[in-house]
Amino acid sequence: MVVMTVAISCNKATIDTIDGPNKLSSEQSFTVVVESVGELFTGGEGVDPTMTTRRPISSVTPTQTFDRLSLIIVEYRSPAKVVYKTTIDNWSNPNNKASIPWSNEEGQGRYATIRLTGDECLDEGMTYLAYAIGYQSGTYSNYEPFAGIEVSDNYNKTETATVPMSGSPEEVFAGAEIFTVQHGKILSKRSEEAEFEHALLMVRRQVAGTFGYFTHIPVKIQDVPVSHLRLVATHCNQTVIFGGFRGVDDSYDFHKDNVVNGMNPQTDFNASLAGSTQLDAFTVYEIDLANWFPGNKENPRLPYDANRDGYFDASDENWQTDPEAYPVGTISLSAGSVFDDKFLVPFAMTRDDVKSGRNSFQLQLLGVGGIILKHWNVTLRDLDTVDNEHRTLVSLSDGETGRTQISELENIDTESCFSIVRNRLYTMGERSQSQNYGEDTPVDLSIADELVMNARHQWQIQNFIIFN
Repeated sequence: MVVMTVAISCNKATIDTIDGPNKLSSEQSFTVVVESVGELFTGGEGVDPTMTTRRPISSVTPTQTFDRLSLIIVEYRSPAKVVYKTTIDNWSNPNNKASIPWSNEEGQGRYATIRLTGDECLDEGMTYLAYAIGYQSGTYSNYEPFAGIEVSDNYNKTETATVPMSGSPEEVFAGAEIFTVQHGKILSKRSEEAEFEHALLMVRRQVAGTFGYFTHIPVKIQDVPVSHLRLVATHCNQTVIFGGFRGVDDSYDFHKDNVVNGMNPQTDFNASLAGSTQLDAFTVYEIDLANWFPGNKENPRLPYDANRDGYFDASDENWQTDPEAYPVGTISLSAGSVFDDKFLVPFAMTRDDVKSGRNSFQLQLLGVGGIILKHWNVTLRDLDTVDNEHRTLVSLSDGETGRTQISELENIDTESCFSIVRNRLYTMGERSQSQNYGEDTPVDLSIADELVMNARHQWQIQNFIIFN
């Protein structure tokens, strides 16, 4: 299904009547679209992506800030010979117009027209696979798609990117499309039954995201000072699989939205669940409250309750946004609130997790030294937004050098034990996309008996993102 209805110029090849009716022109073209439905990045259009590889899920403008889009076209047969390869630099830089923004009621993103000339043109009657990855250079241990692959080489793998041990997942996009050539024109075909369309390659987000927005945080729990707020997960995949695309990797027109495309589970836990005597969880994000409520001269490691009412909130005049995580001007938050965000490599909860009652996420209030003073097991709102019967798992047949495999599994998710799927935003609190103050509703941790996480399907664009 094509979500873009804005007019896009595609100068497709035409019949060359001078050299005869079967002679094709020397130019063909197709469009590559990077869909950025609802994602939130710092700064908006015009951000220089070379300044940082960290792009928070927290600004007010849904846009893209990655700098490179790499693309290959291979013959859709075995062996699959590479017939075209290119990389578009400065994808999000508006100064050189490497890509052009589009927006309508169905979606938004950026697009570029790829033109093939001369010997680059695709052969009449042939079927091809176009495969594209949009990424920020320097991320995923300097990952470079299609590294070492040149035109005329055979290509028979699925691209993957792995988070470095000391790093975090970053935004990354990918997609593939089947192309055919008829009367000299490149056309895209989305399934065996679909109608031929103009040549369009859609590229979508391959990771998930999460953020939390909190206020009215207790200064002490049972007379022990609070220092940090931490979200932990019980699973953590390290590798993103760029496969399992709609209409390409399944002969029955694969189109599942709820896709788990992570692999290579991390085993070196760095956090504990409440009540555990061992490390058995992974830190998603950890908020140092002293960076938001500074000024504690007696113990700088602790936040300062300026009005001494027992809570960190808007009544504390020393409140600020964390100057390291969110420098001045990069985010607008309600006074007295704290916020953090992370991208997530999708992961699947197991049947053993469900039987043991293992939660996907837990939010914790910590004291100095990491002692857990209070915790909430996070539940998922509107579980029925996920396919009630099935979930889709993308895997590789032979490890990181293998081909994509698609498995349709029984959905065993519960409200507290649920899988994380790509291109979905998991959130706690209410965060407006407007710059105006006073429109947000952070979670009030002084009264919260349970914490509910909302999952936005494909990070849909809304006036508000509701997640408490």
